[in-house]
Amino acid sequence: MRLRPSMRENFRYILAVITPGLTFEPRDLYKAIAESVMSLYGDSIAAQVWPSVMKVEGSFVIIRCRRGTEHYLETALSAISLIQEIPAGVRPIRTSGTIRTLREKIQPCTDKRDGKAVVSGITCDVVVYMQGRIDLKEKGIYHEIPRYITKEDTEDLYYDE
Repeated sequence: MRLRPSMRENFRYILAVITPGLTFEPRDLYKAIAESVMSLYGDSIAAQVWPSVMKVEGSFVIIRCRRGTEHYLETALSAISLIQEIPAGVRPIRTSGTIRTLREKIQPCTDKRDGKAVVSGITCDVVVYMQGRIDLKEKGIYHEIPRYITKEDTEDLYYDE
């Protein structure tokens, strides 16, 4: 049963960018955001703000909070300096009442390239990130198997585009 619009909770959504262009899992971002809100304002304000990570696309993140508490959340986002013990910042860009308007503002994610590579005679899927990280995954019978390479192996990589 749906509630009438006058009885529903009103939310605001904040579009933020993770600097310096890193990508994190939503749960890691949530932990950093919740810790920042609680350390700045305490449990009672954190319960009022009720932050939630709605979507992560590349280095962009959409975060939900209750209407009227967005200034608390924006301040807490600016105070984040570490995520999963990695130096990173979360900078708020825009606030809106709908996710749709924020998704239109997200630039197309071009921070990684996909391809195929042959390493030691084994064909693997390759993901090359702009930060310089390279992920290799071999297709196995049950799942993808991560492969680890050395600096010398990177010279042998070629891409089938």
